[in-house]
Amino acid sequence: MANKVPNKATDKATEAAERFAKITQNSYRMVVGHAVGLQERNTRFAQDLIEGSIREMRQQAESNLAITQELAERAEEQSDAFRALIEESRDAYRNILYAPFSSLSNRASLYNHKRERQ
Repeated sequence: MANKVPNKATDKATEAAERFAKITQNSYRMVVGHAVGLQERNTRFAQDLIEGSIREMRQQAESNLAITQELAERAEEQSDAFRALIEESRDAYRNILYAPFSSLSNRASLYNHKRERQ
């Protein structure tokens, strides 16, 4: 009987140690599984963030290109309109400047024409 008592105590201690090891192992598996899940979520988050940023930058670049082209076209139209304004202003100024001489020239022609008739 002396042999059985220590064996029962040893068996109980072994069972308790195995149960402790199993519980500890399950706890570690749970922590590792949770850490792996977090890492996967963080990876997806980072990937979505980068892809979203790239997509947004691409859209902004396309928008900037479109507005730049529109501004270039409007600048061309503005330049043409300014050129036309300058030419019209020059012609108007020239007409005002030469108006007295034109009038004198017309009077001289009329005078010469009248003189020739007489």
